Amino acid sequence: MRESKNRWVLWTLIIITVLLLIGIGYSIYLYQIINDSRTAGFDNTKNQIESQTSYQNVHSIQGYYGENNYHVFYASNEDNEERLVFLPLEGEERELIAIDTEDMMSEEAIIDAWSSSCDTCRFADISPAYEDGQALWEITYHDKDNRFVMDYYSIDGQSLEERYTYDKMFP
Repeated sequence: MRESKNRWVLWTLIIITVLLLIGIGYSIYLYQIINDSRTAGFDNTKNQIESQTSYQNVHSIQGYYGENNYHVFYASNEDNEERLVFLPLEGEERELIAIDTEDMMSEEAIIDAWSSSCDTCRFADISPAYEDGQALWEITYHDKDNRFVMDYYSIDGQSLEERYTYDKMFP
């Protein structure tokens, strides 16, 4: 009788271990698939920009998905001038939009300015954005009421252009 109880415990532990390993493996697989789809096209964009334009040393590629979709990256030209570049992902005319980094406020400076105006907020992320023909900084955070907020500042950091606030869906 005692031996059958031990077998039951042993088989239960084996089944739980196998299910846990399957769950971990599936989670890793899903992460890789999602990350690959998030970064799809980044290598093509880098190769295309470096071979077809005067921009070299393309780095920090990320996607911006707003009204129009862009690959956003930093690159330097042959004169070693650093630029923030937006490459539209749709349309026949995929003209590059380049902004000299000297004409824009740095990420660190815009975060410092933002944090001094919102000391109870929890910072989430900052990224370049492009809407309505204007380069912007998109700052996402949670405010004191735990709402998710997206602020769009001009790229030079001089003005708040737009703010979206989303209430928490579930308490």
